[in-house]
Amino acid sequence: MALNDEISEALNSPDEEVRLQGLRDLASCDANEGLDLIFMAFGDESWRVRKEAIELYLRLPISRELIGEIIELLHADENAGLRNAAVEILTRMGRDSVPMLLGQARCPDHDVRKFIIDILGDINDPEAVPVLITGLDDEDSNVRAAAAENLGKLKSAEAVPKLLKAMHHQDLLLQFTILDALSRIASPVSLNDLLPYKDEKLLRKALIDCFGRAGDDSAVAELVVSLTDPMRNVREAAILALVAIHSRYPDAVIQQLSQCEKGPAAVAVSGYLDDEYNEPLKRATLRVLGWLGAADSVVPLLKMLDYESLQQEALAALVDIGCGNCQALLTTWVKVEGNQQAYLAYVMGEAGCSEGLSVLQDGLLSDDNQIVRMSAYALGKIGAVQMLPNLVDCLRSESSEVQEAANEALITLGKSFPEESFNALEPLLTDNDPTQRMFAVMVLRELHSPAVLDTLGLALKDSAVEVRRAAVKVFERFDVSDHIGALLLCLTDEDAEVRRTIIEILGNCANEDALDGLQLALQDEDVWVRASAVRGLGRVAGPRSCSLVESALKDPVGLVSIAALETLATLAGAGAVNHMVTALDHSDEEVVTAAMNLLTHYGSEEWINDHAERLINHPFWVVRAQIARSSVEVLGQKARPLLEARLALETEEVVRQQLSDLLTDLPVN
Repeated sequence: MALNDEISEALNSPDEEVRLQGLRDLASCDANEGLDLIFMAFGDESWRVRKEAIELYLRLPISRELIGEIIELLHADENAGLRNAAVEILTRMGRDSVPMLLGQARCPDHDVRKFIIDILGDINDPEAVPVLITGLDDEDSNVRAAAAENLGKLKSAEAVPKLLKAMHHQDLLLQFTILDALSRIASPVSLNDLLPYKDEKLLRKALIDCFGRAGDDSAVAELVVSLTDPMRNVREAAILALVAIHSRYPDAVIQQLSQCEKGPAAVAVSGYLDDEYNEPLKRATLRVLGWLGAADSVVPLLKMLDYESLQQEALAALVDIGCGNCQALLTTWVKVEGNQQAYLAYVMGEAGCSEGLSVLQDGLLSDDNQIVRMSAYALGKIGAVQMLPNLVDCLRSESSEVQEAANEALITLGKSFPEESFNALEPLLTDNDPTQRMFAVMVLRELHSPAVLDTLGLALKDSAVEVRRAAVKVFERFDVSDHIGALLLCLTDEDAEVRRTIIEILGNCANEDALDGLQLALQDEDVWVRASAVRGLGRVAGPRSCSLVESALKDPVGLVSIAALETLATLAGAGAVNHMVTALDHSDEEVVTAAMNLLTHYGSEEWINDHAERLINHPFWVVRAQIARSSVEVLGQKARPLLEARLALETEEVVRQQLSDLLTDLPVN
């Protein structure tokens, strides 16, 4: 029996597995000769067999030549499986099938017209738009609905006027589909275009969805009215739609919500805060309640702060209310306690509620540190300069969180009221408690006034290291030319952090009076001070510092030697190559690798030729890895023998992998 006969017999078997095997056997021979069998399998009752036949067909080179025959299968109204197979094939052929599909778009069979429209929509080819627009007036309702749906898929802005015109068909399915398509397209649609359909209950939700995604600012009023619609799904849609349209017309949303009857709207919207299963709706609800600004919403919003995932939106909503209706926050203050009062204090600060001054003042006296903390924060935000003494008192709190909040508030006030802040804090500079002196310095150093340097210069001599550390940082923000003497005296400070900060300042001041201090710091016991001094010398004195920098090459700590090498490279470029080569014998592998990096940039092939053999066998694997990279970068293909020889001996897996990768990337002669 011929092979095709055997396959034909298999494809007619009642056993699904036998039919599948028949197709697989057909795939292993010249399937072009078995096209009739493949076409027969397209109509198989088993979706698995149809799928196998489709995959086999699409692999055939001839498949693109038979698009017309596949389109003909759409007429097989007695076999749904055959039609479905044709739809899948034509869709997967993509734009190759578009010309013939367009040619058949006016087929007398309405089912075929619908199939063609659906296929064109799934292919997503803009050339199909005119045919789809024509389909909006098709005599068959299913074709019209398919045309509208697929224009939405294609996001065809040019189809919007035609879609709006097609709404005149008294066909709820079509109207619903058009509204969904307009939502997908999201080109601006006027309220007047769709308002005639708002009383149709079955379209109401789709209409609101459409306004949210595609409506212009004229639609906002209708969305606000819909917040109290009798239908739950419409109310939900209105909430989500207001959030969507707010991204396009924020002023219109806020204006319409401010003019509506807030009480009923807030009650209707608040009900969705209890929805356990729809978090996107809850988030949208929070935002709308904030824009509404109703006083009754404050307590429900405060409760939402217990949910970590909703805290950000709930706080933003409360701030929105506070910005437009601070009295709502003040009225709620006496109804809540603990964390909720603390949150309210924070919100008053973010909303700039200056009317809350007396409440926040009372908050500073609370036994609850969180309330004190947030009240202090808020007083700084609202610019309550009259509360400076009270905030200074908060610095003595036993709670570090309260201290930090008061400190932050004082810094905030200091930016707007520098003179008043200075007067309030200056007495603390002589306080017996070093913590108070440190806080005073931390605030004063943020004041934008060079006069602060004179005052804080005294703090550089404070007995408490935390005060000196805080004081020295102020000099990073100003021109210290007139204070270099004071800074030089502090280079004998017992605290290395203070000395490091001073050296960084001197090294960036561009004043040669700093050179003595930088030179002295080369002998400092702290390695970071010495390294900073080396780099600072290069910046301040330039090439004239080369001899001093060269002396640092002999520093016993590699970090300093590296700083010296890199500084010399910046100052002298290729003129520092001899020092880089000398550093290749350093006992610290990090110095050696730093020297190789610099030589790769500034040196010539000579250093590789002279030292690569030794370095590729260095006892430290990081050196071996670096010389491998450097040799490839400098020598290119000529580095191959060096790398191959080392790979034969290398035992460190990291280096072996790098050598292999480098050799793989090198071109072969």
